[in-house]
Amino acid sequence: MKKIGLIFGGPGNEAEVSKISAKNILANFDRKKFKLILIYWDKHGRFFEVESLGQSLNLGEQIPLDDLARAVDVILPIAHGKFGEDGYLQGLLETLKIKYCGCRVLSSALCMDKAVFKTFVAGQNILQTKYKVVDYTIQNQKEISAIMRLAKKDLKLPIYVKPANSGSSVGITKVEKWTGLLSAIKIARRHDSKIVIEQGLKHPREIEVAVLGNERLIISSPGELKLAKDFYDYDDKYKKGEAEQVIPAVLPADIKKEIIKLTERIYRLCDCRGFARIDFFLHNGKIYLNEINTLPGFTDISMYPMLMRNKGLTYKQLINKIIELAY
Repeated sequence: MKKIGLIFGGPGNEAEVSKISAKNILANFDRKKFKLILIYWDKHGRFFEVESLGQSLNLGEQIPLDDLARAVDVILPIAHGKFGEDGYLQGLLETLKIKYCGCRVLSSALCMDKAVFKTFVAGQNILQTKYKVVDYTIQNQKEISAIMRLAKKDLKLPIYVKPANSGSSVGITKVEKWTGLLSAIKIARRHDSKIVIEQGLKHPREIEVAVLGNERLIISSPGELKLAKDFYDYDDKYKKGEAEQVIPAVLPADIKKEIIKLTERIYRLCDCRGFARIDFFLHNGKIYLNEINTLPGFTDISMYPMLMRNKGLTYKQLINKIIELAY
């Protein structure tokens, strides 16, 4: 029986989200087909085998890196955010020559960094909202001030200020007055030194599409998030669950066809593998690409498994398929 190592946690700021996803995978895992090994990745980069996922983790033996390849046949990474889905973990697994599920190093890094991703997309003539990038690592204060002046000139309120390398809406602030820009940047800088200042749209429809596959793809019908407030923040994603998920989204046939066509194009352009979720905004009849999530959430209110369920795959079948796509 093939041994599947489910890696969760991680040194990044989304370890708790990862734990929620891991619990749901655990509850729907096909133990008749695979042997599951739960592997906790701690804040210091160490791996531990754990028996269960309760309120507190009872850590077992530490798994040395040299032993990881002998302990498992395939890794299913579910460590969201920085280090887990930015190519760091993927590169480590490739160095250790361990098969794993999901996107490779290049696509993980590309899709995780919102600034690099937006620059790449801009060269592909794919519609997205306007943006500016501030990078405190390489830009001096004079350069940063110039970019902020450009942002005030080129972008219209509201804007969104985001850490370039973070997910789950962590560190994002909606800014409705320019006086709030600096404080929003300060919040984002807690999570990354590179910041994206992005044009907001007034009352857009938020559309999400799930993709499964390597060469041959299964693409879900688009789903829609109807938000309870201005934007889909961390609490709504993982705690309150106030947003309404409409699956499938009610869309004109031509818009639905164009979104699915764009989804496949973007997935292949970014060299994605295994599984990913691609998010769009729909505003005044125009489709704007928002982002690609190469390690989407698997919580009980996450869109990815819901979209695939609508496509005819149960949670268990979906997990099996993701594992089978590993290489």
